[in-house]
Amino acid sequence: MSVVRAEHVSKTYKLHRERQRTLKEVVLRQYAPAEEVEALRDVSFSVEHGQAFGVIGSNGSGKSTLLKLIAGTSKPTRGTLAVDGRVSALLELGAGFHPDFSGRENAYLNGSLLGLARKAMDAAMPSIEAFADIGRFFDAPVKTYSSGMYARLGFAVAVHLDPDVLLVDEVLAVGDEYFQHKCFAKIQEFRTEGRTIVLVSHDLGAVSRLCEQVLWLDGGNVAALGKMREVINAYQRTVGEREQRERAARGEVGARWGSKEIEIVRARILDAAGEERAVLDSGEPAAIEIAYRSGAGVSDAVFGIYVYRDDGVGVYGTNTLIDGCEAPLAREGTVRFRVDALDLLPGAYDIDVGIIDPQDRYYDYLQKGLALRVIGRSREIGLSRLRHQWEFES
Repeated sequence: MSVVRAEHVSKTYKLHRERQRTLKEVVLRQYAPAEEVEALRDVSFSVEHGQAFGVIGSNGSGKSTLLKLIAGTSKPTRGTLAVDGRVSALLELGAGFHPDFSGRENAYLNGSLLGLARKAMDAAMPSIEAFADIGRFFDAPVKTYSSGMYARLGFAVAVHLDPDVLLVDEVLAVGDEYFQHKCFAKIQEFRTEGRTIVLVSHDLGAVSRLCEQVLWLDGGNVAALGKMREVINAYQRTVGEREQRERAARGEVGARWGSKEIEIVRARILDAAGEERAVLDSGEPAAIEIAYRSGAGVSDAVFGIYVYRDDGVGVYGTNTLIDGCEAPLAREGTVRFRVDALDLLPGAYDIDVGIIDPQDRYYDYLQKGLALRVIGRSREIGLSRLRHQWEFES
């Protein structure tokens, strides 16, 4: 049974560009016409009862607009959107809170807006206060709260108002790690109770942990709709290829240094078929290719690579000297670092490529010479996969 049904939904906003008007324009009411912005365009989908449904996409893709339509705080310009059951929405930090009211008073206010009786709210209040865990601030005006306290109160209120449908928009990214774990645990509890969850997030890890079905919005349009892993992989592949094109257009690499007695002419990442790729599947064959040009009299080149996550955490580095592999040199040639299985877990990575001599004198070194995005179905955590097996004795 569908709890949320959207059929050919579009949403258009009027954008008024403010500027300084002349006295003549004010007197004659000569105002520039408002610009129309189509935030959503012909969007159709359904969310089944008890399903965890994810919505992903870049900034400005229409995700938050869609959640506002589901919450009922906005109406479609065209099409129909229907929701069965009580909706509890956590759309924006502190949205719906009166700044001069205390946390407790705002909790009662939110409950009354959803039609809950005072007796039901009295019963729920100890659980809300305990989950928020903000101490004496629960009875202080919310205008004195930090962003983390807003998040704690907002989530505590939303999940304890007995909703049939819970809408969450990026709020899990706020707050400390302990509170985030509490939020995830509560959402998992909702799933086991058969409640419906709609989650908007840039955190693809959170979406993959919680959601079975995913909608990908791109510029207000449906780019993909379907099973979680298939949609997330398609999204990551598109984003990774776009990032690589933009990076190439900007000529964006890290620092480069060395004597250039041997010069790196080109560096590429290849898939199993030998095609250049910016996005690869975890566990699939891959290669890093370095094309070089050598000057006369150089015979002691050491070729190396260093892989690290895009936040700078090192993953793996090696070179031909460490591996006991002598590199026969020509005036021009190609060296490939090949792996039978790319054992990196999904994420974004940078790769340094370099040529040195055995005494660590640099011929040519490209910091962040390559960028790679890894996608896959794995639910393992961390950076890389350890080949392993489980053994049991009794």
